Amino acid sequence: MFKKFFYLTNMLRLIMLLCVLVFAEKQASLENMDAFAERMGATSRELAKGNAAVADTAAFSATYWNPGMLAFKRDLAIALHAENRSPDRAGGSFGIESGAGNRMGIGMAILFRGGEDIVYTDGYNEIGYASPLYVFGYAGLGYRLNKTDGIGISLSTAYDRFNMSKELGGKTKEYQSPLSFDLGWFRYWDAKWQSGLQIRNLGFNSKLSVAWYRDDDAVLRPKTFELGVTHRNLLLNKPASVSLSLLSYQVADTLFVFDPDWHIFKGRFGFEWRVIPNGDLRLGIDGKNPSWGWGYGFGIGSKTLFVDYAFIYEWEADLLNPLSFTLRMKF
Repeated sequence: MFKKFFYLTNMLRLIMLLCVLVFAEKQASLENMDAFAERMGATSRELAKGNAAVADTAAFSATYWNPGMLAFKRDLAIALHAENRSPDRAGGSFGIESGAGNRMGIGMAILFRGGEDIVYTDGYNEIGYASPLYVFGYAGLGYRLNKTDGIGISLSTAYDRFNMSKELGGKTKEYQSPLSFDLGWFRYWDAKWQSGLQIRNLGFNSKLSVAWYRDDDAVLRPKTFELGVTHRNLLLNKPASVSLSLLSYQVADTLFVFDPDWHIFKGRFGFEWRVIPNGDLRLGIDGKNPSWGWGYGFGIGSKTLFVDYAFIYEWEADLLNPLSFTLRMKF
């Protein structure tokens, strides 16, 4: 018991320390992948919690956040998410997951992001506009090793399209990613502690890399390593949880490299508190972007319909994003 508490406490301290270091230093930019793929998340619940979902079994869709958590999904659940962001960005997702037998869970998720007349600059002046579209597809399987541990794998593919204005040549660039895979592990330590690990964007080649090619252009989906922990307890006699995670994006097109110059680090924090029956208040921060939101579950016979909302502030871009809603149905 003491060893388990010691291990979990030190994991939490390590993640908190690394998060402090992340926030203290200016990080390199993931450019379009960060703005359109990473920061926009998968559902409003997770967005409100700063996308700190790798070790949270309530996260949806586990196919995206950590396929190892699929092993503990028993009920059929469906989610539909839509959001609008400044300037002229929109996104959303659709997901479904369910248990499959005594030890397995399956799921799928489709995420899309788009933009209209996004300004491109040369660092000083506007040089044109582009209308990007991103579509990501995931299909996952989780297997429960025992009562506390689950592992999983998700297969993924993606499509990018950029329509450029006349100032940028008036061309349309399209990228189709090869098939890639994500690996996940999840563990229940006890009723209060749980942890998760995921490695995303792995390719079926000797480098385990995922790159999209068209003509002479190449777009790299960086390998992403995410470690997280969630603690559940009572706050003023009401259920609450705190989630912390650390991400490392490897931006080198190679197998694995440990040079920090080839990694971009980011921390995530999420808090959820059930302030009223079936009603949750949420707070979070993803990198330097704070968020908050709420959720409420409506009982419909034996089913439950959840309505989630998130408000996100993108710190460095100074953008307020008040429109993010999700409907989740648990059968």
